[in-house]
Amino acid sequence: MTTPIASLHNTEFAVGQRYLSDTESELGLGVVIDVDDRCVHILFPQSEETRVYAKNSAPLSRVVFKVGDSISDQQGNDYTVTAVDEVMGVLKYSVAEHERGIMETRLAANITLAKPLERLLAGRVERGDWYELRQDILRMQSALAGHPLKGLMGARVDIIEHQLYIAHEVGKRIAPRVLLADEVGLGKTIEAGLIMHQQLLTGKAERVLILVPDSLQYQWMVELRRRFNLNFALFDLVRTAAIKEHDPEQNVFLTEQCIIAGMDLLLDHHDLYEQAIEAGFDLLVVDEAHHLHWDQEMGGNEKYDLVANFAEETPGVMLLTATPEQLGAQSHFARLRLLDADRFDDLDEFIASQDAFAETAAVATVLIEDKPLSTGQITALTHLLDIDADELAAINEDDKLRTYALNELLDRHGTGRILFRNTRESVKGFYGRRSLPHPLPLPEAWQDSYQTNGKLREQLWGEENQPDGGWLEDDPRVPWLIDILKGELKHEKVLLIARSGATVESLEAVLRLHAGIKTAIFTEQMALLERDQAAAFFADREGAQILLCSEIGSEGRNFQFANQLILWDLPANPDVLEQRIGRLDRIGQTKKITLHVPYVQDTAQERLYQWYDGALNMFNQISPTAQSVQEQYIQTLKPLLEGERSADDGADNHARLQELILEAKQLRLALEEQLQAGRDRLLEYNSCRPRVAGRIANAMHDFDKNNLLPQFIERFFASANIDYSVQRDGSWVISPVDSTEISEYIEGLPLGEENGMTLTFERKQALQREDMDFITHEHPLMRAIYELASNSTFGNTTVAMLKSNAMPQGMVMLEVNFRVEVIAPKVLNLPATLSTQMIRVFISEQGSDLSARISSEMIMPHIERLDKNRARQVVKARSGVIEQRYYEAEEIARAQLDEIGQQANERFSQQWSREIRRLKHLQTINPNVRPEEVERLEQLKAQGEQALCNLSLVPDSIRVLVSVKP
Repeated sequence: MTTPIASLHNTEFAVGQRYLSDTESELGLGVVIDVDDRCVHILFPQSEETRVYAKNSAPLSRVVFKVGDSISDQQGNDYTVTAVDEVMGVLKYSVAEHERGIMETRLAANITLAKPLERLLAGRVERGDWYELRQDILRMQSALAGHPLKGLMGARVDIIEHQLYIAHEVGKRIAPRVLLADEVGLGKTIEAGLIMHQQLLTGKAERVLILVPDSLQYQWMVELRRRFNLNFALFDLVRTAAIKEHDPEQNVFLTEQCIIAGMDLLLDHHDLYEQAIEAGFDLLVVDEAHHLHWDQEMGGNEKYDLVANFAEETPGVMLLTATPEQLGAQSHFARLRLLDADRFDDLDEFIASQDAFAETAAVATVLIEDKPLSTGQITALTHLLDIDADELAAINEDDKLRTYALNELLDRHGTGRILFRNTRESVKGFYGRRSLPHPLPLPEAWQDSYQTNGKLREQLWGEENQPDGGWLEDDPRVPWLIDILKGELKHEKVLLIARSGATVESLEAVLRLHAGIKTAIFTEQMALLERDQAAAFFADREGAQILLCSEIGSEGRNFQFANQLILWDLPANPDVLEQRIGRLDRIGQTKKITLHVPYVQDTAQERLYQWYDGALNMFNQISPTAQSVQEQYIQTLKPLLEGERSADDGADNHARLQELILEAKQLRLALEEQLQAGRDRLLEYNSCRPRVAGRIANAMHDFDKNNLLPQFIERFFASANIDYSVQRDGSWVISPVDSTEISEYIEGLPLGEENGMTLTFERKQALQREDMDFITHEHPLMRAIYELASNSTFGNTTVAMLKSNAMPQGMVMLEVNFRVEVIAPKVLNLPATLSTQMIRVFISEQGSDLSARISSEMIMPHIERLDKNRARQVVKARSGVIEQRYYEAEEIARAQLDEIGQQANERFSQQWSREIRRLKHLQTINPNVRPEEVERLEQLKAQGEQALCNLSLVPDSIRVLVSVKP
């Protein structure tokens, strides 16, 4: 029986009324929980979602039953309506079995609406090619629901095993609490983005807060948008003040679901901090976590305490740092304490457990390096695994036994489940770096201000004091740059990074206008689209020879296709220098990179180069201790960089600087030796288990290789009247869409701005050309297309002719498609457990079920389309037969629900029971498995099993076929 639906015209909303969403039927039956002057708030209890709609344009249909209709209450009891009354805007259904009646607030939530039949009988017939597209879209959507690469396939990232492994391992967890601690250049931000993308896409998280230093806010926002199509709102003082001004009572952190905020904003404004805590989030992400300091006696600094308060209130927490143990065991313990304060509550106990784990790590290292175990190590392994020695007797000859033993050790690893750390040594694939210093003579005009006791800032970045470009006349680096670009680097792609945007703009003008060199520029003053275009022009083989970047060029963008980097100036901070070099020296680089460092002799420029090169060795390798070494010597170093001479003994500044460089070098080497000695090979192995990571990477490569999206998009664009052209590099350019020439269904698709859109289906091209959209199944365009089928009437009715000699002329047949839906929180991903998400019923005019005998593929070559006028005439003439056969098809489909639900329940229970058993086993050997994690899984399992007992049959689409002779 269809559910009677009332029009919204002249409807007054009242708390307690029940509505269905016209665009999101899977939400189930909603209830009005609040009404104000402009909006109505609807809670959808079974799917645990809330929506706010404008009252005058809400896409809602009110559920109104009539006398004789069947209704169900929330306990699953069925009743027949005997009378309908209204009490303060809310309907009361009188039923024979209940003396006081059933208020509409108590109706069951899994009511659905049979719209295709209503539309068909009303003469609203869609095009046949749209109907066929709809079926293809739903089939693809069904196949992707349970795809193991869900959440990974859609990102604009290279296929790098350790990144994919961490994202897969952490992203599938409910409320993950982890520390991502890969070395610089290995992609922690990408790992965090992949995890967030998975969590948001699968419903494991809906509200995310990213806390970062102020200088990194924009970088994070751009990175998430460009790589993952995640639109995070950047909250600063200007934005929060604007929200407050518009509505002083509004909690500003409830106006967006995904937010990036600077820590200082919340530290400096207690009211905003309180609102953020009150708003609540599912996932907290904290970058640069090594700045969170904690001491056993003094407690934490203000940043540490801020994060600790959020971590206590937020189920999921991700901390990012490249230096997990660099600042000492106490600092490392402090960050782990943020993730699990119960597990890490005693520093002395933590240090003792780390020391005790040395024996485990030693045995694991032998297994990882595939070396034979000694008798003593085998004996140690029997104690570590608590198994009989006879079982391990053949371990040196049995690969399966070695793998088993290693995996068991990994499961017992002290921090292996919550700490992930990959190093360049463990990942491999880096080609190294070398520096070429270019000493230049000190200009005569600079003698007085630069040579002796010149201010450090003026010596290092004096050009910033002349934004008009006057410095270009005397600076010897300018002619040197022109000469090297026209000579040694003539056929190379060159990246240049300088501190200031004004410096970069002045240099670019000289190179382009006076030297005739093809240039591109990249500064913080440019809009995001302009930066993308500049990066694309640089990436193009025929494009710019050199890309000139301000400091922002060392944040977020990667240009691995180039291997020549010019450091126009040197930053004062070693971490910033490493960020610059890391634009080229990172995963994906295929050559050794060359660092060109021009400097003016006898100035702080030369002395800073000597410091970075001799003391910190930054031009030859990643230096994990560079920052801490410099901080120890900064007070002594600064006057030596300026060129200050000692008034007491007249000691030569150069000699004293060389002594300091040698002393700092010895400290750096000692610290590096300590780090290497404390290197945790077992942790590194656990951060990227090679076999698992290899399988994920291979699956990604296979998915890319067998990409069918171009063919589908081509059909879709043709049907939707969207113009595009294929370029010589294989990319597609979509022409600007004229809304007067396309269907209303297409108007909401993200097809670019008024200039159109450039897209690619190739991962490699997408990584080089960030101005192009990388089209995958998870791109906003494809997700919008999927929503066309599941949330709109696109192609859900059609009438066509079926050319056949085997059937009487004029005989009517119905092809009716039903969606099998389950109303439950998105996090359960229950559609993935359904063996059948679409039920197709093919029924003849006489009522015979021909579904098994006649498939869609069989009849497709024999179908001929009808124009809409003739189609409406068919429906009008045969409406009685169509309606009768439709209800028979619905009963045929409904009869299959119990078996589908039973199979899905068995599959779901097995999967979740297996994971729960695994975690419970891990709990016995690894205390980092939190009890609440297991409890949450058990709760969700019970919720999913209950939901799968109440499957809904949603009428999706109808095709009426009229038999004609060929």
